[in-house]
Amino acid sequence: MQSQDTGKSAKIVSLFDSREKQKAEAEQNAADLVGEESFTDVVAKNMKNKERLEKERANANKSVLRSYRIKH
Repeated sequence: MQSQDTGKSAKIVSLFDSREKQKAEAEQNAADLVGEESFTDVVAKNMKNKERLEKERANANKSVLRSYRIKH
């Protein structure tokens, strides 16, 4: 297709512009996230998650013991 010249410059669209723009935005977002959380915040979050998972696993193990009528 050829565009007709109406006195305005034709707009050229590149197929790769959107990919490059998305990649740049993703890198910027990743850089922003790294800067927001400090190491101590991440450690505290991981400890809370670990404790929660331990409690859930203990409860799940108790229910399995009951369901199979295993005495512990």
